[in-house]
Amino acid sequence: MMVATINEGKQDFKMVGYLASRDDLIITAKGSLLARLYPSTDWPESIDITNIPHQMSMIINNNYHIGFTDDESSSDPEQRKDIAFDYLKNKWFVTTPSFNYSDAGDRLFLNAFDVEVLPQNPGTEPSQVWFTRIPQFSVVDEYNRPNNQYEFEDALLKGKVLGDVVPWPADASEAPRSVIWKNSDVEMSFYVGIEKQEKTTRGFAYFPKNGEKIRRVGITVGDTDWLSNLLTLRGEDVMYVPQDIVQRYEKRASEFHPQRVTNTETNITDKQSENITISEDNVEEAKIGKQVTKLDDTIIKSTVKADLNNSKQSRFIQRFIQQTDRMGLHYNVKDLINFHTAMESNGLVILSGLSGTGKSKLVSAYAIALGIADQKTLSARLCFVPVRPFWADDSDLLGYADTVNSVYRPGDSRLVETLLAADKDPNNLYIVVFDEMNLARVEHYFSQFLSVLELSSDSRYVQLYNPQLSNRLYNQETYPSRIKVGRNVLFVGTVNTDESTFQFSDKVLDRSNVISLHIVPFNQNFKNAPASENEDSMDTMKMSAEDYFNLVDKNNAKPLTSEEKSLLWDIHSALNSKDRNLGIGWRIVQQIESFLISLPDIENGVSRGEAFDLQLVQRVLTKVRGSGELLRDLIGIENGDDGILVKIFDNNKTISKFTESRQIVQQKARELKLYGFTM
Repeated sequence: MMVATINEGKQDFKMVGYLASRDDLIITAKGSLLARLYPSTDWPESIDITNIPHQMSMIINNNYHIGFTDDESSSDPEQRKDIAFDYLKNKWFVTTPSFNYSDAGDRLFLNAFDVEVLPQNPGTEPSQVWFTRIPQFSVVDEYNRPNNQYEFEDALLKGKVLGDVVPWPADASEAPRSVIWKNSDVEMSFYVGIEKQEKTTRGFAYFPKNGEKIRRVGITVGDTDWLSNLLTLRGEDVMYVPQDIVQRYEKRASEFHPQRVTNTETNITDKQSENITISEDNVEEAKIGKQVTKLDDTIIKSTVKADLNNSKQSRFIQRFIQQTDRMGLHYNVKDLINFHTAMESNGLVILSGLSGTGKSKLVSAYAIALGIADQKTLSARLCFVPVRPFWADDSDLLGYADTVNSVYRPGDSRLVETLLAADKDPNNLYIVVFDEMNLARVEHYFSQFLSVLELSSDSRYVQLYNPQLSNRLYNQETYPSRIKVGRNVLFVGTVNTDESTFQFSDKVLDRSNVISLHIVPFNQNFKNAPASENEDSMDTMKMSAEDYFNLVDKNNAKPLTSEEKSLLWDIHSALNSKDRNLGIGWRIVQQIESFLISLPDIENGVSRGEAFDLQLVQRVLTKVRGSGELLRDLIGIENGDDGILVKIFDNNKTISKFTESRQIVQQKARELKLYGFTM
């Protein structure tokens, strides 16, 4: 008999689960590999758990975000299970549960969808860990939303709407016991004592128990028990923290009053300034532009750290510009900032342009500015991979297992050696450059990397060969069956656009920032920057991976606004109405936001509007290609009526002038007129 309180289909909450043993892997009647996961979170109060199965069923190949693909063509089912278990063990699975009933309505099935994988800490016994869901809030540049901690705390204590939480059930009985305000990944505040929630069209409001007050406890970089055990997914508003740790911090919480940070005409007093200590990069003084009332150490240090990060970002970009000058490379400064920002936002960056414009040398200049390489010697941390036209799959790039001679034979590109070195040296940056990347089909030889680049850094592995062959290979200790691709490895491709190359598929474009470099006029006077006697030595120029990613000022991060999201939706709707295969997916939205958050705040640099314009060109308009019959309404007619895209730009002039996007649309309109299609 059906249970009325359980609605069929995907739910509006997520569960954390784990794979207990190899025995929980089975081959279905249709030949699919299925994993049965044990839940590690409580079911919501509104769910009647009487008839819920004890495990969630996850079809491996229906969940590509887990970073593993089962070989369904294999004739050895036990080997398939061994390979899958080796990858899936010691992982947490964050999944959207889905309920379905049998045709007779007498049996309930529980399936796992949209599964994301996060690593377990070494030595974890998953059956002993139980997670609590906690909504998390942070700065959002939207109307009528708290955009700093003071506004958030004031709204929380007054029972005002704080904003939406995705995913979270709207039922009044599903109020969380606590919420989080997140300033950064290592600085947040934990608020406890919540009993009720109210859902409106603008989001959630929370209320304490009658006669009690909401309490707060701060969490900083020293709270390793909290920070090292929490689970969180990018782009979602829910944090998962072990229940015992939550209970421990609940006991530490105390009543509080919101503290406002404002701009005033009064400088920080000398006594307050004495509490500020800066020892980074030999900075002796810090000039703080923002003035603060009711200051405490946390607010002061946060302000100084933000200014210091901006200074480091500016100094690095200036060093990068000077290095390109020294090497005789002539680029638009905005192109250099665009390239640096794309590299920081993590993913694949593709430099496109005419042959001979110095695309490969630009990457070398970037590596020298980072201290990865210098102009006089080769560096093992900068790997150039010349792409061969005959490459058909990843074995041409990575190598293969020679079972006849019982050895693994790596590819001659030295990519495998570079990845192995980077795995053993996580504190340093490595850059891999695929030179003339589109001489072969990228989605063929680069297929594994396209899958792993969208995963979290702890889940990124490329497979060299079947792990079952390990004991048969003499050099398996040198070349293990799989290699971790850490966050410290940056990928760049250079491409030429001529008849000898292949076009990129949407699978490649979805994961890439494709940057077309502008050519500086030839008649411009150039003067290479001279080497200075006081110039930084190579030792002081070296930058660790942590330093590199800390160049981004996370305290002043500005995610996509509601207006920017609405514009992206309008463009998606326009594209999708013409071709169901055209549009803007969530991955692209998240990567555009990552780019905007990473954008350096530099005088005379790239403005927010210019950056948004560049992202439309690099992430969206690259996919607009096809026949005139399909695209004419979108693109318009050269020297004639504007298309839908230009009209969307005109209606959103407060966001950007869309200079680059308009030029691309005009170029595509010209191609339609000349050839009847656009590429």
